[in-house]
Amino acid sequence: MKARNYMTTDVITVGRAANVAEIASTMKRHRITGVPVVDDERRLLGVVTHEELINIFIPHYLSMFDELAFLDDLGAIEAQTMAEIEPSLFLAEDVMVADPVVVGPETSIMKVAALMLNRKLVLIPVVDGEGRLVGIMNRSDISCAFTGATA
Repeated sequence: MKARNYMTTDVITVGRAANVAEIASTMKRHRITGVPVVDDERRLLGVVTHEELINIFIPHYLSMFDELAFLDDLGAIEAQTMAEIEPSLFLAEDVMVADPVVVGPETSIMKVAALMLNRKLVLIPVVDGEGRLVGIMNRSDISCAFTGATA
């Protein structure tokens, strides 16, 4: 079982200049968890998932706490954060994971699945020998491969 047999080949992508509002809208419209960022020749530049989009708006100091129950209301923090951030000013190239985990079309499904689980990834781009995007593997693709289910 190889990635080429189960990868999604009709991949929704964005360019490096797409702003985060456009990216979020694209992901919602297509019901996907992330998008590869590519250049004009479909060379992979990076990946943007919901995690990168959400991280723009969450003050980094909140990640230091395991539990936030002691905070009664985050409304004041939310209001201040939203007032300070203009989403259209953040571009894909600003927020993308610039060196994402990738696999080739001949990579085994077992290896793709292990990478996803070990690195807590929601998707893995599939690239050819020249770094051009040829597909994407997501958790649904892996589940279908292992169970024999069809899309």
